[in-house]
Amino acid sequence: MQVAELQEKRTILQRRITKWCQIQSFYMPGVGDLRGRYDVSEGEVSHPENLLLYLPSGCRAEYHLSEALVDMEKRLRLAQAEDTLAELRRLLRVKLGLWDYKFSQLGPSQRANTRARSIISRFEDKIGRCAERYRAARLALTKLDATGSWSQRFLELKPEHVKSPGRGNDDESEGRREISWIWMMKVDGGEVNASVSEEEIGNSK
Repeated sequence: MQVAELQEKRTILQRRITKWCQIQSFYMPGVGDLRGRYDVSEGEVSHPENLLLYLPSGCRAEYHLSEALVDMEKRLRLAQAEDTLAELRRLLRVKLGLWDYKFSQLGPSQRANTRARSIISRFEDKIGRCAERYRAARLALTKLDATGSWSQRFLELKPEHVKSPGRGNDDESEGRREISWIWMMKVDGGEVNASVSEEEIGNSK
C-alpha cells in the first residue's frame, strides 16, 4: 500500500472517530472522563487505528452502563462474528481453489508458480486478519455475556481451526485429516451440516 494512500485512510478514520466521540458523549457521558485518565501518545494520534473506542465491552468494569447499551453491542458483536466466520470460510475456499489451480493447471514455469504463490500469500494475509476480527468479536461477547447461548455456537478459534475442509493442509495426512468446527456450524441461515460438498468447497483433488 502506498504511503499517501495509507495516510489518506488514516485521516478519514480519524475524522470518523472524532464524530463517534462526539455522538458517544450524549449516550455515555462518563466516557469522556474515562478517556482523560489515559494520555494519548503522539503515535496514537498519527495511528488512529490504535485508539480505543470505549465500547461497553471495553469499559464495563470501570463505568456503569445501561443494559440497553450492552445489548446493542452484543447484537453488533454477534453479527460481526457471523459475518467474519462466513467470510473466513469463503476465503479458505478461494485459497483451496488457488492451490488446486497451482498444482493441476500450471506448468513448470517458475514465473507462473511464483505469481500464484504470491496471490495465495495475499489470501493467507486476508485469512489471518479475518480470523483476528472473529476473535475480537468473540472476546467482546465474553465480556458482555460470558454465559450466553452464543458461546455454544461461536467457539474459540485456534490457529489449527483455520483450515479448509479439503486437501491443502500440509501438516495433515489423508488418514488423519479432520474437518474444523468452522465448517460444521450454521452460517447465513444454512442448515448445520457435518459434511461439505465438493460443489461448496471447490475441487479438492
